[in-house]
Amino acid sequence: MRKGIILLTVLLLPITIYLIFAISTIHYVRVPHYGAHSTRIITVNGREKTDTVYHSIGAFAYISSHGLLSSKALHGHLYIAAFIQPDSVRNGYNCAALKAYYKVNKGELDTLHFVFFCLWKNDSLHHAPNYADTMALRKDRSFTAYPDQNDISYLRKENYFSPGPVSKPMPWKSGNDLVLIDARGCVRGYYDGRYAPEITRMIEDIKHIKFHDEAVGMEKKYTPVKKQ
Repeated sequence: MRKGIILLTVLLLPITIYLIFAISTIHYVRVPHYGAHSTRIITVNGREKTDTVYHSIGAFAYISSHGLLSSKALHGHLYIAAFIQPDSVRNGYNCAALKAYYKVNKGELDTLHFVFFCLWKNDSLHHAPNYADTMALRKDRSFTAYPDQNDISYLRKENYFSPGPVSKPMPWKSGNDLVLIDARGCVRGYYDGRYAPEITRMIEDIKHIKFHDEAVGMEKKYTPVKKQ
């Protein structure tokens, strides 16, 4: 009897320890990069390595609710971009779940920037809506930009919803999805802002990027090297 108890303890102890560590350990799920990509040769600690260059948002500058907003000003910041249709007011501008989450968890998203591209058809901006205020987000980190209608296609097809060579089917459900952009200007996720599970997924991706990708990137210093 005693030998049986000892044997059972020997078998259960390592299993119990494993389960404790497995449950308490944070498991990161790699956040993908969307859009086309290429490779280049870089040096890391004096050694040449192959580095992947991912699709990033191109240059732009538009009038916004906070003066001129440029892609340069957003560089280095993790942010959410959204294209707002004026007629989507009935469903909370496709951002109802995001607004509800922010209202309850303001501190968690205070470091995040928000950019709403307003598809305003009127030539006058005096009466253009400010979706940043409508969403009741932090004013110094949320902007409503008013691009010219001719630039909408450029922003959507060539930047925020640019397909990669293997992006079939497309990762986004529609051109109205929220788009997560990292500090390097790369597209990292698409989310339907109307549904809570999608916002939960977005928050998990943000945590991964902030506490894993960016932390690792800060330790590296890249020096481009020309190919021979």
